[in-house]
Amino acid sequence: SIGDNAFSDCTSLTSVTIGNNVTSIGYCAFSGCTSLTSITIPDSVTGIGNCAFKGCTNLTSVVIPDSVTSIGRYAFNNCKSMTSVRLPKNVKIGTDAFKNTKVKL
Repeated sequence: SIGDNAFSDCTSLTSVTIGNNVTSIGYCAFSGCTSLTSITIPDSVTGIGNCAFKGCTNLTSVVIPDSVTSIGRYAFNNCKSMTSVRLPKNVKIGTDAFKNTKVKL
């Protein structure tokens, strides 16, 4: 897993490719990574924690693989540049997960 706050506020981080052995993305793992523009989430991930990508203001889109069964509260909150997201059919989405984005669910 990627631990809680692992890359929080890494403002120079521009892209992330998560390894195939990762099954969960922890609480606030990438929150505040304001330069992050792209992320690749593999099919091994089953959960995205609360606030995981909160405040990643330059992230424009994300593809959530079908393996993900839950997206935590505020996971993508304040990703103000986000205009598109692809979600699995049966994913549970936490409160305000996409608040303050341009995504319409």
